[in-house]
Amino acid sequence: MFELSKAKQRFALAVLSIFLLSGSIAAQSAAAQPRPTRPVAGPKVTAVSVRPHKTGVTPIPCPASPTLYGTIYTNGATSVKYTWVTSDGKSWPEKTVKVTSTKMAGVNVTWKLGKPGEKNVKAWIQLQTVDPNPMLSTKMSFEFHCK
Repeated sequence: MFELSKAKQRFALAVLSIFLLSGSIAAQSAAAQPRPTRPVAGPKVTAVSVRPHKTGVTPIPCPASPTLYGTIYTNGATSVKYTWVTSDGKSWPEKTVKVTSTKMAGVNVTWKLGKPGEKNVKAWIQLQTVDPNPMLSTKMSFEFHCK
């Protein structure tokens, strides 16, 4: 009834194979595409900032352990996971702070810097939120003189 020559059969099989293979590749490619991030539902971090405990260039003993303060602002009460980013590349543990209805929470960190005999220490620090949404403060640079 319906007969094809062997050459036509091979051609038809080749076309069908290419069609099936391209469909499979397209499906895998679509599955591998990154999905758009969903907006954070509920309260989220709206701003972060960092400030030093003291300002000035008064000589201090080295190594020094300055305490630095950050503020996390949100648009509602929530828990915020945060960490610190520093110029020395140190890996800081993630911590969690509860933000109340005041919509802000203070955090701090004490950072050991400098070595005995060192004359000047320059460094920077940033406050980084991880959850409910990522946000990074501007770098707070500072310098102090060792005595």
